[in-house]
Amino acid sequence: MRRVDVLVVGAGLAGLHTARLLARRGLDVLVIDRRRPPGPGTRTTGIRTTGIFVRRTLDDFDLPEHLLGPGIRDVLLYPPSRRSPVRLTSDRDEYRVADMPGVYRHARHAAQAAGAEVLLGVRYVGARAGVVTLEGAEPVAARFVVGADGARSHVARDLGLDVNRRFLVGAELVHPIAPGTSGPAFHCGLDPCLRLSELAAAVVAGYLRTGDEDVLRRYDGGALRARFRGRLLLRRAFAGVRSPVAAEAAVGLLRGRAGRALAARVLFGDGSFPDVRAGLADLAATR
Repeated sequence: MRRVDVLVVGAGLAGLHTARLLARRGLDVLVIDRRRPPGPGTRTTGIRTTGIFVRRTLDDFDLPEHLLGPGIRDVLLYPPSRRSPVRLTSDRDEYRVADMPGVYRHARHAAQAAGAEVLLGVRYVGARAGVVTLEGAEPVAARFVVGADGARSHVARDLGLDVNRRFLVGAELVHPIAPGTSGPAFHCGLDPCLRLSELAAAVVAGYLRTGDEDVLRRYDGGALRARFRGRLLLRRAFAGVRSPVAAEAAVGLLRGRAGRALAARVLFGDGSFPDVRAGLADLAATR
């Protein structure tokens, strides 16, 4: 049976970045993902996700510039009728579309260069008494397990952690920029979940170094919900819109000066993003 300090379940960008940070701290890190590696002649990494990054993620992570599209500052909010959208314009680049196969290759190579091992085509089966059962590899005895396996996390389920029970569902299309246009525009925005991987890595390393369970409370659900307050309020507001008539009325309110200011603050304001630096400073002070 293999023994590691940390097993990261899920080789998405958050999982790979967390693994990279932990390996840099000298920990023995193994990353697994159920998606298989690419076959001969394919350009994908076997891992798929959205290709949109928000500004704070771009500020905090060293994503290769040549893998990112032009900066996007305009957001158009459409009512169900698709007429008269509300245009919000930021004075900064808020979003960029990425070449995701290239970004994943970069993230995987960076994690491996830091000392983490990445195994694709290995499925998490379950965990019990510190031993993780896998399909496609031998069992692993891990001192710590990180669940980076998505919204329907099996790790969270098995370890009795908070799980997502309600979802917002949408669709995303990316179109080439038409000749003669001034620049790209977005019709939606996404949360910068990658930023929390730095806090997760600091919490895991702090716990493994000290054995102090109080360190783990820096990453509990209540603390994270407090940092996502602006986004949670926006989600609740959207959840309350249950008819086209109500949606039309809501967009109508956003056309006013106060509504546009509120929408811009939620979508573009720094306060709407989770601030992980305070948590990191607290952890540094306890070392």
